[in-house]
Amino acid sequence: MLFHSLSFRVSQLLVALLFVISLGSLAHSGDSLRSVPLPQPLGQQGTLAVRFNAAQAYANGPVAAAVTTEIFTIPGVASCRCEQSPTVCALVWEWDPAVGAEPLVVEIPELPGPEAYFLHYSWDAAAGTFTGYANGTPLRLPGVALPPWKMPAVAEIRLAPGTDLVSVQPTSLDAGAARAEVPAEYRGRRAELFGVVAAERPALDISGRLGAVIFESSLALTEDVMGWVMEGPGQIDFASGWMTLQSERPTGGDGNIVFWCPHDFPERFVAEWEVEVLSQQGLCISFFAAAGSQGEDLFAPTLRKRTGVFRQYTQSDIDCYHISYFANAPSAPGRITSNMRKNSGFHVVTNGPPGIAPGQQGAHDVLLIKDGDRMHMQVDGRVVIDFLDDGKRYGPVLGAGKIGFRQMSPTVARYRRFRVQALAPPQ
Repeated sequence: MLFHSLSFRVSQLLVALLFVISLGSLAHSGDSLRSVPLPQPLGQQGTLAVRFNAAQAYANGPVAAAVTTEIFTIPGVASCRCEQSPTVCALVWEWDPAVGAEPLVVEIPELPGPEAYFLHYSWDAAAGTFTGYANGTPLRLPGVALPPWKMPAVAEIRLAPGTDLVSVQPTSLDAGAARAEVPAEYRGRRAELFGVVAAERPALDISGRLGAVIFESSLALTEDVMGWVMEGPGQIDFASGWMTLQSERPTGGDGNIVFWCPHDFPERFVAEWEVEVLSQQGLCISFFAAAGSQGEDLFAPTLRKRTGVFRQYTQSDIDCYHISYFANAPSAPGRITSNMRKNSGFHVVTNGPPGIAPGQQGAHDVLLIKDGDRMHMQVDGRVVIDFLDDGKRYGPVLGAGKIGFRQMSPTVARYRRFRVQALAPPQ
């Protein structure tokens, strides 16, 4: 197992080296774009629809090359592209710096191809709304307020090979209207890539397999977290039977925090806790199966010091899985997915619908199951993540390790009734 891990690390280093060497060759030349007159100029409100014919499949992973494929450019206004990297695939709409509006970046594990995708982008600049739709599936949660901006006048669009302009409209479309415009052969296709499930995912059946309680804490009093380890500038308060976590530096990446339970949990367990998010912005993440990349204890003195900065956990000398079940970062408001990543490497391995939506008040029950190579999370009884790690695409399946609560700097959340039980192997 150690040799397997070392071999995988060597391959990661080689891929990273090739990635750095190839960066200079990946930028696409604007000479390949063809200029097409817009049927009407873009205005303060508008909707742009294109058909993007992806000539290849895009997928992240340790051996994935860095690829950027232009979809279209609106000179002086915005550009749209598809990206593949070792960590993620993404659909990216980026406004020109002179416009100064908020981008729309949607991270996904993969984008299958060759295949066509029907894309809408819709905005109301004065009202500060901007969203997208892929085959009619929203790319941002509704009701997100952005800073207003002013649209510049423009008369053309530059389309990449494989992209066709479908329409330009002077109005902003809601989800229903955008979906109705999508041709039937595209409508709803690949919705699972964007956090949507066609039907309710079944809960993982663990009946008859629950074992003894391994660890339990009410998280109600200071003594309930004796031995727990805070990384980053975290502040802990206890009131009304809850433990409240927040950062002493609620802005910037150096204000992120992680609060670790000191217990090591086996490769199969069932963890549960209650959480209430008290802030509008931020992220709540669960780290689990966390250990040193060579099998060291997470707190071994030989490992690099960690201070809450995200990269120290995702692309460093520890391995873990993590799930972001509340996600409304200031830089990506209205995110449509809960993402699961595998570290080290920061690979997006799967996603699902938001576990806790922004502004969703009250306590929520979180259930996290690690059943060997199966990772499963429910929030309030609704399946958010269900992933089977094949031990190949993203490296060996992770086993025993620690669980931690992570929060982005602006997040304020409170927790209680944390309990972990053993889970017997399936018969």
